[in-house]
Amino acid sequence: MTTRGFALVTCVATLDVPCHVVEYLGRLLAVHRRWIGTPRRSRALGPFRQAVPVLRWFRERGCVHCFELVLL
Repeated sequence: MTTRGFALVTCVATLDVPCHVVEYLGRLLAVHRRWIGTPRRSRALGPFRQAVPVLRWFRERGCVHCFELVLL
C-alpha cells in the first residue's frame, strides 16, 4: 500500500510492560502534542500507538537494531 508516494510498513511489537504504563505514556505524548501545538490527526500514529515502540526502544536499552519488523 502506498500513500503520497511513500510505502507503508506495519511494525508488530510485543511488549512486556503493564498496559497502564503504555496508557500513561500515551497521555503524556498527547499532552505534549497539545502543548507544542501539533494539529490533530497530523501524525501517522496516535499517542497510544506511538508509546508502544518508544517503550520497546527503552526496554531494548536504545538498540535501534533490536527492533523486529514484520511486514504484513
